[in-house]
Amino acid sequence: MRTRTLSTTKSLLPCALLLCSAGQAIADNGLNVYGFLNAGAYYLDEDDITIESYESGSPQFFNRDTMMGLQISKEISERTSATIQLTAKGEEDFAVRTSLAFISHALNDSTDIRFGRLRIPFFYYSEFLDVGYAYNWIRPTGDAYGIPFSDYNGADIIKRFSFDSFDGQIQLNYGRRDKEIVLFNEAYESELNNFAGATLNLYMGDFGLRVGMQQTQMTLDSAADMQTLIDVGTGTKTPDEALYDLAASGARRIDIAQTAATLLTNSMSEETKETFNFDDKKARYYNLATTWDNGDWSFIAETAIINFDSGLYVDNFAWLASLAKRFDALTIHTTYSTSRDRLDGGDVGKVQEMMMLRGEDESITLGMRYDLDEATAFKLEASHHIEETNQGLPGASGTLYRAALQLVF
Repeated sequence: MRTRTLSTTKSLLPCALLLCSAGQAIADNGLNVYGFLNAGAYYLDEDDITIESYESGSPQFFNRDTMMGLQISKEISERTSATIQLTAKGEEDFAVRTSLAFISHALNDSTDIRFGRLRIPFFYYSEFLDVGYAYNWIRPTGDAYGIPFSDYNGADIIKRFSFDSFDGQIQLNYGRRDKEIVLFNEAYESELNNFAGATLNLYMGDFGLRVGMQQTQMTLDSAADMQTLIDVGTGTKTPDEALYDLAASGARRIDIAQTAATLLTNSMSEETKETFNFDDKKARYYNLATTWDNGDWSFIAETAIINFDSGLYVDNFAWLASLAKRFDALTIHTTYSTSRDRLDGGDVGKVQEMMMLRGEDESITLGMRYDLDEATAFKLEASHHIEETNQGLPGASGTLYRAALQLVF
């Protein structure tokens, strides 16, 4: 977490200013220490529904939505500094991880270049994604903010500018990520090479606009199960029997999908067969967000589009719209969000449909935020989630209730 030279919206200014003042006491030594804490509880009232990694049953305390972060920045010279951020999440048994570690150098008063482990600027709130105090929600909706990783190793350059009545910022980034990814609550070793992107932010008065694009060449350690293919090829089992047994054995979801795709594409073209793997396949991400904040009312609309060259992961279109009203220390907000998978055309799309990969869902969230003081917020939320389609079949619906205390220091 770090302060931004260019503020985003009025709602983030108190957070950024507070972080600046938190480190001021020791700034004479060129050392700045910031921190944040999210302590949350939740209850999900439906067993047959998937909302991120929330589990139904009895109320859960200090698991999901609970984390602590500490960021230390040291000024090396007038233009150069080093930063490290450590985080510990309740859902990971509070194992301490290095989420950020970089060196920043100011080329001039308006241009910075950074090297190291950085945040990928996927979303409008990417820079503050772990800092719950920085936004109204307990955490952003998973419909639109559903990418299961947020960091990479590489470099970026940030250029701030002004013209006429606009303030702006351009960010270019490049690097790679060679770390485990959790998909469908299962771990996969991954390589994300040539991770490159560009982001533009523009601000004028109460309005803001963000446009961004990222792309990478993606490799996962998924593979078709050879024994299943042999059983079907020799007639020992039917495809349905073999895939059922594979799933019952505890095989990972993408491995099962790749095995099914190998069977289904057996008589199709080599191009179609080659589509259904995760060997150096491109993935592209596009983001568009617009904001408005007049101090009493605020609004944000954000769209996320993901395109995969691999047929094992379907393209997705997601968006959210959120409206909030402030009453002194109290803020009431409501959000609608949706995520819809899009199948490819031709034989690839037919195979995806047979594999029942499509999912469509939407959520409606009503929440409140009460600022106990200038650094602490108490939040309550209820999110009704509707699975219109889950793995190609009609889904269920349920409500997630959450409470959290979030602060910065």
